[in-house]
Amino acid sequence: MVSILSIDGGGIRGIIPATFLAEFEKRTGKPVCDLFDLIAGTSTGGILSAMLTIPNSFGQPKYSAAQIRSAYFEHGGAIFHKSLLRSVATLGGLARPIYSPRTLERMLAQYLGGTRLHETLTEILVTAYDMASSTPWFFKTSFAKTHHGPIDDPLLTQVVRATTAAPTYFPPLSLEGHCLVDGGVFASNPALCAYAQARNMYPLEREFFVVSLGTGLQEHNRPCAKIDNWGIIDWAVPISALMLNASSATVNYQMRALIGGANYSRFQLKLDPDATGMDDASDKNMRKLDVLAREAVWQQFASIDRICRILKERKGSASSLRVSAPAHRGDAI
Repeated sequence: MVSILSIDGGGIRGIIPATFLAEFEKRTGKPVCDLFDLIAGTSTGGILSAMLTIPNSFGQPKYSAAQIRSAYFEHGGAIFHKSLLRSVATLGGLARPIYSPRTLERMLAQYLGGTRLHETLTEILVTAYDMASSTPWFFKTSFAKTHHGPIDDPLLTQVVRATTAAPTYFPPLSLEGHCLVDGGVFASNPALCAYAQARNMYPLEREFFVVSLGTGLQEHNRPCAKIDNWGIIDWAVPISALMLNASSATVNYQMRALIGGANYSRFQLKLDPDATGMDDASDKNMRKLDVLAREAVWQQFASIDRICRILKERKGSASSLRVSAPAHRGDAI
């Protein structure tokens, strides 16, 4: 059985999947990278993917899920700091990205250092989008191990900087002629990308076990009577969230159709309609997300327990069926 972990994008709401993952480690007594054959992430999910699989000097996971969760509380406020000066200079994000990437880059350097993609302890797949060629971009450990150029085997700091370059929030990452932005523009939920990659890596395997972690869903139910006469101004704010939510829900539908049953689990919290944005790192919102995540873990006690038992017992059974992944990285898996 091939075990796959997929983690959605969602900014500071990465606290939610980090809480679930800390519970996985607590119940199994194993690090996340030992529970899954493939870990995929978009945006904040990419942060988690990299930090969960970066090795220490002894070849063991450098960070536990609980430590990564704490990092959101420690650094979130600084990364998403809204200074009055920058707000004026960027016209509130209308003229330039809302945030400078410098604080994020310092944090990534602190936690990821000079580690490269090929060094991750478990296969990871992290999404980005290349604006220079209009193609999806997949950072993959397996590709990095056989292609050693700076674009093929980048630093993990570069991988994460690319996948978190959400348009209007952070500027893109320029890397060897490529202009990379947040993979959430096409795969806010990377579960289907992860499944396709796993099928390529393990063509002889017949059983796949997928755990998909969301970062919270805001439901805005609007009847036609309310939006019938909406124009560009009315749609400008909700359209982005609408498209991301719809895309994620579509992937969930596809995964249930492809795998379904007991081998596919999706954890997604419902947030209040008035919940703040993915960049709200205020103490109030962080506490709220913390409570929501802990309550969700408690409510899903039985489901998590079943998943942990399966992962603890079956991890490693797929290694003998693995073959070399196809040698490409761009618009196809």
